Amino acid sequence: MTVMVTHAGKVSIDAPFEEVARLVADPARAHEWGTEFFSGPLRRADGDEWVATVPMMGGEVRYRHEADIERGVMDVYLAPPGSDFGPPLPMRVVRNGDGADVIVVLARMPGTSTEQWEQGLRGLDLELEALKSLAENA
Repeated sequence: MTVMVTHAGKVSIDAPFEEVARLVADPARAHEWGTEFFSGPLRRADGDEWVATVPMMGGEVRYRHEADIERGVMDVYLAPPGSDFGPPLPMRVVRNGDGADVIVVLARMPGTSTEQWEQGLRGLDLELEALKSLAENA
């Protein structure tokens, strides 16, 4: 059995749980706070898929997600064109008083260099802060 290195990034947001969950679950808004990952807006494709431009993945990728807003459960799936989707990127929105915590778990995929991994973790921190700002200033 192989166990990958993971990292859970978290931010506390002073905005209602429902609003934060809807924001996190909306692919059309992902680029507004996911600025370290997405290089622009996602475009709707066939069915439940979207197309996103992700420079660190080499350009355009397929994107889909599963969201249960009431429970704050979101799983994002990514794949290069013509490839199968990889494992989910789990995102959770958890009630925290009158606000919410957002937790994102990154897994270090095989072949990821230490530099790439550390850059990804820094990017996640920046994106969570951008999400916090967007949600609190809505």
